[in-house]
Amino acid sequence: MQTIAIISDHHDWHSNQLEFFLKENKFKTIKVTFEELKFSFKKNRILFENNKLLNNVSGVWVRFLKNGTIEEITTKLTILHLLDESKIYVHNSGVTIEKTVDKIRTTGILEVNNIKSPETTIWFAKNKKNLKNNFCKGIKYLVKPIFGSQGKNIFLVNNLNELKKINAIGKVFYLQKFIESQEKEFTDVRVLVSNHNVISSMERYSNHFITNVFQGAKYRQITLGKNVRDLCVKLSKIFKLGYGGIDLKITNNDVFVLEINSIPSWKAMQKISKINISEKLVKDFIKNVKK
Repeated sequence: MQTIAIISDHHDWHSNQLEFFLKENKFKTIKVTFEELKFSFKKNRILFENNKLLNNVSGVWVRFLKNGTIEEITTKLTILHLLDESKIYVHNSGVTIEKTVDKIRTTGILEVNNIKSPETTIWFAKNKKNLKNNFCKGIKYLVKPIFGSQGKNIFLVNNLNELKKINAIGKVFYLQKFIESQEKEFTDVRVLVSNHNVISSMERYSNHFITNVFQGAKYRQITLGKNVRDLCVKLSKIFKLGYGGIDLKITNNDVFVLEINSIPSWKAMQKISKINISEKLVKDFIKNVKK
């Protein structure tokens, strides 16, 4: 019986769902947190000392990485990189997570690949002159943390005075032009992809500019056009997603990519989906493990 490790900074409904369907498919599972891991380098490999079963896994599913020190984050990613170099399938890989957890890198990759995303400017906060130079009157902007999720620490600014009152997290400003909705409410679209296929989607909506479900936004089914589905497949391949959540802003004329999430949640989406998302994700994961 093959063994799969589910590694996360904390385990929740998602980990339990993955464990259930992995067991349904005759896999043994180990749920561990990063903080539980102790490892060394022996026998030409990374060797886990406190849980011997981890040394014989066929695949690893990464569920959640929380914020931490640079040392904590890089060590977690290094573990994933070394597992990958040891020919163990990691879902998603350290490389993929690095490309998506850093908003600056994500935006740059989108631009290099000629994919539309909101107009973005980045500068180091210590240079106060850039506050004025990078703000146009009459335009609303979002100030986002470079590393962050679930809609936390995002600010909507209407003028230069509001911007001056914000202390950039990590002392780097990530300023993004705010794309307003044609509707009365604020909306965006979350698309879930797996093995470079669209498997489910939803429109999120709120009276607040933050449309993250974690922050109280509501959600509903949405039918995607072929152009949007094709774009999501293209993005999945560019970022080499085993699975992922793609956040879009769809206007009358354009589709803008807001974020790529390589460790997405799908509990809310499951409530409006016709398929069992967890079961589908696990089956796609098993295909990659068996390659």
